[in-house]
Amino acid sequence: MPWAAGAIPLASPTPSPEELLLQDASLRPEDLPHHFDPGYKRFTTNRQLITVLGQPFEEPSSLSVTLEELDCWGRVLGYDASYSQEAGLSSILEGGTLSLQVTTTLYEDSDGADEAFEFVREQASDPEFVDAFEESFANSPGVEVQDASLTPLSFAELGDERLAFEFKVSAHSTDLDQDFDFIARLVGIRRDRAIGSVTILAVNESPSEDELEDLGRTLDERMNDALE
Repeated sequence: MPWAAGAIPLASPTPSPEELLLQDASLRPEDLPHHFDPGYKRFTTNRQLITVLGQPFEEPSSLSVTLEELDCWGRVLGYDASYSQEAGLSSILEGGTLSLQVTTTLYEDSDGADEAFEFVREQASDPEFVDAFEESFANSPGVEVQDASLTPLSFAELGDERLAFEFKVSAHSTDLDQDFDFIARLVGIRRDRAIGSVTILAVNESPSEDELEDLGRTLDERMNDALE
């Protein structure tokens, strides 16, 4: 997705104005509802994002975003912060929240951000997108996928545009000989020339919609303040 970031660590000794803006527009540890251990924090340029997503420039698939599209939309830079809850596999399968990811992406203007946001909206409504998601999950060792679905969620009026949905994968762990549901709820928000998203990942129980809405509202406020 255009707001997703890749495995590029923070490396700038002196943050640029764009980097500072994106960090200010993101959620902070004190905004999170539970204790999470901080994970990676990283920025991505357009070329880094394409490389991390593993999408070749010459032969993008129907669900890929190309470097040319990112440049055309005026994507300036992305920022990604992850947080996790430490737990063993057996504890995880008992149910509960596993991780949380926050992304913020800056565009040159609101028109470009709007085009990028609509691309994601159309992508999420494509049945092939669910198939691709299911296939990527099926490549995990020791996992047999049984079913996958994407369901739109109703959401509060946030930002200039918003979308929210739930991914659900029902699978079987061959290591533990146990069935489980892998559930991710995501809200994406466009505020002027910035796009932000929050994804909560849980196992065997759906993340709270109220919790996700609170985080989305706070993220929208952070983006609005950073852009002023």
